[in-house]
Amino acid sequence: MEKRLVFGIKIKFILISTLIMALTSVTWGSWSWINEREHLIERLDAEGRLLLTSLQAPIVDAILYERIGVVEENAGLLDNFIEQVMENREMKVVYAFIIDTDGKVVAHSDYRQFGKMYHDPLTAIALAQEGFAAQTVQQRSGPPVFDMALPLQVAGKSLGALRVGASMELLQKEQSRLGREILIFTCLFFLVSNAVFYVVGLTMSRPLKKLSSAMAKVSHHSLQAAPLAHRNDEIGQLQESFLEMLDRLKKSEDERQHAVARMMQNEKMATIGKIVAGVAHEINNPLMVMSTSLFHLERKVPPELARFLETHKEGMQRIEGIVRQLTDFSRAGSLDLQRVASDDFFKDTARFASIALKKQQIVFESSDMAPRTLLSIDKGKMHQVVLNLLLNAADASTEGGVVWLTAYLQGGSYLLAVQDHGAGIPPEEMEKIFEIFYTTKPGGEGSGIGLAISKSIVEMHHGEITCTSTPGDTTFLVRIPLRHGENDG
Repeated sequence: MEKRLVFGIKIKFILISTLIMALTSVTWGSWSWINEREHLIERLDAEGRLLLTSLQAPIVDAILYERIGVVEENAGLLDNFIEQVMENREMKVVYAFIIDTDGKVVAHSDYRQFGKMYHDPLTAIALAQEGFAAQTVQQRSGPPVFDMALPLQVAGKSLGALRVGASMELLQKEQSRLGREILIFTCLFFLVSNAVFYVVGLTMSRPLKKLSSAMAKVSHHSLQAAPLAHRNDEIGQLQESFLEMLDRLKKSEDERQHAVARMMQNEKMATIGKIVAGVAHEINNPLMVMSTSLFHLERKVPPELARFLETHKEGMQRIEGIVRQLTDFSRAGSLDLQRVASDDFFKDTARFASIALKKQQIVFESSDMAPRTLLSIDKGKMHQVVLNLLLNAADASTEGGVVWLTAYLQGGSYLLAVQDHGAGIPPEEMEKIFEIFYTTKPGGEGSGIGLAISKSIVEMHHGEITCTSTPGDTTFLVRIPLRHGENDG
């Protein structure tokens, strides 16, 4: 058999570990870079706050002196403070200016800006006496500026605001340096980690390759495997399971041949379908006599023997149920078609199902996703189909499991889906589940007639019933084609 190129466990392990390490490295690097950037901005903010706060009181005094006439208004005291700010060595100040309460510049590092009015949000915050405020301003050319503002006030009365802009060029350079360091460390961490994971993946995959090679050499005729080295880990358990599987295959080969013969015999449903009606009739007559006799015996039998009669009654009720199913199977060819609204049909079906499943230890959920549609169906028989599928799903579910009934339209057909999360149907049994008398239930619990009846009813509606099953998810899908104009509602 030609070998297909697939991703082996080693490749998958390396790819997954590489992806995890890449995500981890990028996440850590990004977090470190963002954290350092915030730290640098906080440091710039603290230095700016200290600078502006240290000048707040002297500038307020100068403004008051000018207002009360202690010094002349144009004596240049405010300009001196501005020059002092511009000469600060701790921060690379780009501009500094003082505005009055109207936002008018009364002192500026650029004399051409004298008298200019400022009404930007930062000025409004400073004039509103809300304390120190700062923002980052992107320049058309050059690095961004850290724009700061501090209100000038005395006794709760605003006298204006001090504005200072510091270049963030040094901060950007520091960020670039940190970014390079983080990138180098991240790359080294990524490469070293991948090298370690590669060695681990290689070590893990080597025994699996040997096991795979031994499995590939097994043929249908030999069912023999080459000797494998003993291991005490999970791979060793896998090897033992493989060898045990080969032993079971050898022992079950004869049984498989007999099973194939039985399967072919069971597929002769045409002959069985012709005789079930007669069988049901022949059984029903003596059954009626036995039921009548038991009814009279119940009145006369002593109490200590009553429990034996109860056992007989239960057995007869089971026989009656099987006969009734045989009769339904023989009569499935006749339909009483009616025009039924899909939503009414679904509500009735869901209501009946809730009652029928009440004693089951499962959770029943229903969802009608189909728009209102007129269906031409035998309402009673279709109820029988859906209820039979739901009861089978409930039997297959574990305690507390969920059984779903869903309706929707697709491709000109009305579809009903019954889904459970039980153990699933083995692939080798999928082709036999609709055969009469075939059942996967334990002896005495199923007659193997229900699905055969359901299939016959659906096919009489010119529809189809299919099943898809995997462990933990089994879905029966009933498809009823809509007649022309039915989907108009």
